[in-house]
Amino acid sequence: MSIFTKYLKGWQFRDTTPSLAVGDELDVFVAESNSDGNGHVYIGDTHLLVEDAGPATVEKRVRVRVTEFDETDATGRAEFIEIVGESSYTS
Repeated sequence: MSIFTKYLKGWQFRDTTPSLAVGDELDVFVAESNSDGNGHVYIGDTHLLVEDAGPATVEKRVRVRVTEFDETDATGRAEFIEIVGESSYTS
């Protein structure tokens, strides 16, 4: 085994459109909130609409559970579970 092979062992490329399944729980940052009280999460090119993630969750790390996902469009819906952390950008 070459040193190059050893160095790259375990490396993998990340996809800009991850595949998500209904029931998956993720820790993500809420980018924005709309007037309906739902939050928007972006994971690469994937967009999730998070129900009940209102303005209080924007720029916070939250745990969500995927409820719908369309792999073709890389869009889906998720439900808000809890806030699990703060952003390092907020004061």
